[in-house]
Amino acid sequence: MAGDESLVAEWKTLYATTLPALAKSRDPAQPKWPVSLDHCFARIILDNTVGQGSQQWDKVIAKPAVKNMNDDQLRAAIELGERISRGEINLCELDQISLMCRGKNEAKYAKSSTGQAKKRKAVEDNDQPTKTAKVEKQQSMLDFGTKSADDKGSTKPKNGVKPDDLTEAQFIEILEQIQKHSSLTPYRRRLYTVLLSVPRGSHTTYAAMSDYLNSSARAVGNGIRNNPFAPDCPCHRVLAADGSIGGFHGDWGKEGKYANDKLKLLRSEGVKFDVKGKVVGKPFRDFHEFEHLQQELKHEAT
Repeated sequence: MAGDESLVAEWKTLYATTLPALAKSRDPAQPKWPVSLDHCFARIILDNTVGQGSQQWDKVIAKPAVKNMNDDQLRAAIELGERISRGEINLCELDQISLMCRGKNEAKYAKSSTGQAKKRKAVEDNDQPTKTAKVEKQQSMLDFGTKSADDKGSTKPKNGVKPDDLTEAQFIEILEQIQKHSSLTPYRRRLYTVLLSVPRGSHTTYAAMSDYLNSSARAVGNGIRNNPFAPDCPCHRVLAADGSIGGFHGDWGKEGKYANDKLKLLRSEGVKFDVKGKVVGKPFRDFHEFEHLQQELKHEAT
């Protein structure tokens, strides 16, 4: 029996019109749109909601879906579709899950993963200044996460600085590098400054940062992927909205080439993950931009 007519209409519009239009325009909400046809979006979303990511949807309900989905299934499908449109969840990962349900995952993604990683690496390299990137990387490779003898007894932030991450002098140095970097857009300068406020032992998400910055999760992902201040500016602490590992060094998801490196780094800082690889605990959202320190740096420069 079909669900509520208004829910059915909303679902039809979402998978048949809204999402295909976003895909065809290459909307920045997603780093990649692996499909663009309406029936493909329906397949991906329904396999992940009705099929719960473990089986294809038509093993659960009869075809056609719109005539056999109940209200709860319609709401779940609409919610997931809207999250895709907002960039809160990675469509490629959902597609992989759907294809896995149908025994087709390896055929589509395994052969292309190496090439895609190389493409993403090329984009990262091209985004950074060719002559200064190595110097900046060396300048930012401070002893991240260590403490001096003076810092060990301190637990309270001083001037917004987290003493368990960097000494105050080191922190001011990296903040100054961010503020004075000539090739950064104002958005990226603000992004990296905000990222500094995520403390050791915590994690946040692309969606949480995009909410604070009033931007798309895609824009956050792009900026983090091209972070010239790592590891002092801790992009490894940013995870996917569903608590999965997200991206690292240009690869995405738990099967990414560097996923284990990111997991080890986070675990060494005290972040915990469950048996499914999802982070335990709520994401950090208490972002700030160290306005007082920024004003001091500007005053010193004049």
